[in-house]
Amino acid sequence: MNAANVAVNLASRPLRNRRFFAVILAVLVLAFAGVALFTGLTVLKARRLEASARADLIHAERESADARKEKDARSADAAALSKLLKETVDATNGILLRKSFSLVEVFNRLEEALPPGSYIAGMAPLEPTDSRIDLRFRVVSSGLADLLALVQKLGEQGFKNISVKNEATIDGRLVSEIGFSHERAL
Repeated sequence: MNAANVAVNLASRPLRNRRFFAVILAVLVLAFAGVALFTGLTVLKARRLEASARADLIHAERESADARKEKDARSADAAALSKLLKETVDATNGILLRKSFSLVEVFNRLEEALPPGSYIAGMAPLEPTDSRIDLRFRVVSSGLADLLALVQKLGEQGFKNISVKNEATIDGRLVSEIGFSHERAL
């Protein structure tokens, strides 16, 4: 016997089917590689989503900062406007509290003067006194004919110092700013 060709197996139960164990090992290695690949792809996808979320967060923070700046600017504008109009508002409120004027009467007369299809878009009191209040309002009408009819009817209703300050055409409608005085009947 040649010593080089002798295979000594000292195991009490020698492996009889080495192919079976090789296949099992190969399946386990492939399964591990598949799980590792899936995990790697999931981590990459999560990192991309995280980067996208961070970019969205930075964008939202910038928009929030811009909104805060705009809010602060508008608050400052409102405070300045409030200071500017404080005297007029206080004088108007004083007249209303003393009931020097019947605003219901003023609004009723103004409504009677409005042509059909016209409406008031805004109104502001100017320089009120105990016997007179000056008003400025913005009226939207269908055209120049309605504006002229309104000015004429305001005069007929007893309003004084009627003046058309501005005119503009917006969406086919005539927008005018009109000022007038209303004196309290003594």
